[in-house]
Amino acid sequence: MIQTGTLCVRLEWDSGFFGMSIARATPTRVDAETCGAMLDWCRAERIDCLYLLADENPDSMRALEDASFSRVDDRVTLELQPIPPISAPPADTRPARASDITVLREIAALAHHDSRFYHDGHFDRRRCDELYRVWIEKSCRGWADHVVVVERDGNAIGYLTVHLREANSASIGLVGVDRAHRGQGIGARLMSGALAWISGQPVARVWTATQGRNAASQGFFRSAGFQQVGHAVWYHRWFTSPTGGKT
Repeated sequence: MIQTGTLCVRLEWDSGFFGMSIARATPTRVDAETCGAMLDWCRAERIDCLYLLADENPDSMRALEDASFSRVDDRVTLELQPIPPISAPPADTRPARASDITVLREIAALAHHDSRFYHDGHFDRRRCDELYRVWIEKSCRGWADHVVVVERDGNAIGYLTVHLREANSASIGLVGVDRAHRGQGIGARLMSGALAWISGQPVARVWTATQGRNAASQGFFRSAGFQQVGHAVWYHRWFTSPTGGKT
């Protein structure tokens, strides 16, 4: 018998932020029986949306589609190993300060429109904008281990966040550049600043994940020496329609 309590986890932060009941499935491969057990749990728990990050397995993907899961994003994982030695960061990069947060919040609201939340019509776009405002603010206030910014005329015009959550590894989270300064090599300067900091940490690899639809992001990481090492698919299963009806 499938233990449904191990298949899904309610996401309290996401639920509170979006004002609906959201859960995440724990399996990465499923069959029809597993899908049925997850859907039964969600209905019993009054879940509005279930996230699932699936391996790219044909049988599993077919089961998800048969169970009315919607494919909302492809997740591309890239890795840099070994980390190139960088003796000093670019002169116009520095760690983020609390005084940068107001500006960084507004950059973030416009910088991540390729994410799965924007491509799922059930989420209000204004809440999606606010999600990334909150995300960069939390990162600057300690959720990230390091946030590097590029500065022009005393103002931050781009950011890159770094996390040290895994042994021997660093991960890059958010990268954003003010629209007025895109195409000027700001991203490359952010990356150099981040790698200069990372090279001083006890890690041997750096990894990141980005959207399959975001060719510019993938190109940015590949130009810094990252290589693709993984691919997965985000699915959302809704139990309410955009107009509020149950499905």
